[in-house]
Amino acid sequence: MTAVPAGRQGSGEPTVRQVTEDLVLVEVGGRKVLAAAVCPHRGGRLKYGRVDGDRLRITCPLHHTTFDLTSGERTSGAACAALRVVDVLPGQGRPEDPAGGAS
Repeated sequence: MTAVPAGRQGSGEPTVRQVTEDLVLVEVGGRKVLAAAVCPHRGGRLKYGRVDGDRLRITCPLHHTTFDLTSGERTSGAACAALRVVDVLPGQGRPEDPAGGAS
């Protein structure tokens, strides 16, 4: 369930995994984001969404509404509620993250 990268990234391709019926885990650019699994616009399944790792955004595959993965705010596309973002976690390898593993 790999997301389609919006651009080329040096740190690897973003991934989106369905972790529960209601949540997806987006891993991109050393970050992990736990968010709603469906788009608030028309219920598109975000595990098939396009992730822009440079801007930390996800775009719904149905009607191309885009959301900021840190705040959940809609940045473009059809008017709708914000995407529910449950948690934003630093990934491994970030220097300021003492719990992160060494690369």
